[in-house]
Amino acid sequence: MTMTPVIIGGGSWGCAIASALIRTGQHVELLVRRQATVDALAAGQCMQLPDAAQMPPMAASLAPACLQTASMIFVVVPVAANPAAFDTIATHGTAGVPVILCAKGISSHNGQDAQLLTHAAQQALPDHPIAVFSGPSFADEVLAGLPAALVAASTSPAVLEMIQTAFQHSNIRVYTHNDPDGLALAGAMKNVVAIAAGCAVGLGLGDNAKAAIITRGLAEIARLNHAIGGDAETIFGLGGVGDLALSCAGPHSRNMAFGLALGAGDAVPDKLAEGSRTVAALALMGRHKKVDLPITNAIDMVLNHGQNLDDAVKALLARRPGTE
Repeated sequence: MTMTPVIIGGGSWGCAIASALIRTGQHVELLVRRQATVDALAAGQCMQLPDAAQMPPMAASLAPACLQTASMIFVVVPVAANPAAFDTIATHGTAGVPVILCAKGISSHNGQDAQLLTHAAQQALPDHPIAVFSGPSFADEVLAGLPAALVAASTSPAVLEMIQTAFQHSNIRVYTHNDPDGLALAGAMKNVVAIAAGCAVGLGLGDNAKAAIITRGLAEIARLNHAIGGDAETIFGLGGVGDLALSCAGPHSRNMAFGLALGAGDAVPDKLAEGSRTVAALALMGRHKKVDLPITNAIDMVLNHGQNLDDAVKALLARRPGTE
């Protein structure tokens, strides 16, 4: 029986990860929901990136039975779809096979709780070791074969070695870390900071304001990471400041583009900006942990509580001065 990496999700990042693994000579299978996606992948096309260069044909399936022969399982679907993916793995997967989380957000149910994806996965999949795969990476660039450096984090050294080995000789260079919770949190929070940075640019507040938001946003990430027991080194590595810098670089980032449109008073883009979906849960987590998250809370007030963006900016500027 041949064991192969299986990727749940046939979107842009799922295709990018698959393309990197295929470049190493591995056979990869994608588990997707629609026959149209199966057909597109077989033709070497990514439906979410129609303008991207043609990629290698990819094997995809609608049948979760493919999980039974998975050597590792990458969960590459939006945050809200992760619980359903966990249920599928629990039903059809083989115990002991690593599950690698690739979404960047916080699990939440009806706004009543806030949970890191790592914790949700551990509860749903107690028989599977869990890892997080994150870092500064635009899917279209990875798909085009351009280089990227990412972080795999897990408490299992064997799982980290497996992931690192899988991507050897590909265009993705993988570093390892033993702090999956911190990496998961950083990936979720950088999306919200990118929305805030986009708002500043869209409002015409200048480069100084954008730099201040990025820097103070990083401080928020570090504070909440400390509160959950994460490693400070995580926040100042590829999965923290590296991913934050890329996400705030310009409209190539979906969260930055969302913020730009919001600040300019334009219709926000249709493409998924995970920060807009998870900011409420992050704000809730901050309250539960008694951590001050002014930028996160400001974006939450604008997106979920009807506060005017100009008033949110004034409220941030009116905060009592403090120390770094």
